[in-house]
Amino acid sequence: MLTDFFGELPFLTILLRLATAALVLLIGRRIARFSRNWANAALVKTELTPSLVLLFTRITYYGILLLAVILALTILGVPLTSTLAVIGIIVILVGIALRESLANFAATVIFLLFQPYKVGETVETAGVLGIVKEIQLFHTVIQTFDNKMVTAPNSKVQDSNIINYSRAGILRADVEVLVSYNADLRQVKQRLTDVLTADNRVLSEPPAVIAILSFEDNGMRMGVRPFVKVADYWAMQFDLRERIKEQFDTAGITIPVPQRDVHLEMRNEK
Repeated sequence: MLTDFFGELPFLTILLRLATAALVLLIGRRIARFSRNWANAALVKTELTPSLVLLFTRITYYGILLLAVILALTILGVPLTSTLAVIGIIVILVGIALRESLANFAATVIFLLFQPYKVGETVETAGVLGIVKEIQLFHTVIQTFDNKMVTAPNSKVQDSNIINYSRAGILRADVEVLVSYNADLRQVKQRLTDVLTADNRVLSEPPAVIAILSFEDNGMRMGVRPFVKVADYWAMQFDLRERIKEQFDTAGITIPVPQRDVHLEMRNEK
């Protein structure tokens, strides 16, 4: 078999090629291990998740090992063009079979480069609202506020709008309340201002806004829009509604409810 592969080459030349190819594989393996350890030590200091660190260290290891195999085959006399052609065909076949996974992987790379969200940030995307727990190779793991773990494909996340609640550091906690037309507007605004002033979670800058948003059939729709830190955003909205109701009850300001006039048609049956 060696004669069929190497042709008429002298036996010593064949042994020299085999020995050189084996040495290249041995050195390549050592370099691959060293590079993997170096890459792992460097990547753990970044913001990458453990799964992505493992991915890139494996790519480093097997990439160098593949180069060593190609070089060894070239030393043995296998044409480089033939080796690259076989590798190219394998890559194409794998790409066709795993096109959806490759789309998810491409989205992962984009997320790592441009970082529309990071681990620990609160985001809303692909119909899910929660905290990013991990950015994996093909998926993003999000923990919802009712403690559910949702795994969303990264390509689907990329195609959806990504709302990042954490990135700016502050958020506007919008609350709306319906007020009767009979209420004193100045008193209403003063009571709403008192609610905001009494809460130390409300930031002075940017200033809060209290305004009439629209005129409804049953009353005026008032908008209360204070700015708070991200950590206080959800609790602030819940607490604000309660305190507004308490202030309105104290001041005698009514919150109207929809009313309907029901007309009953009476028929006399003979």
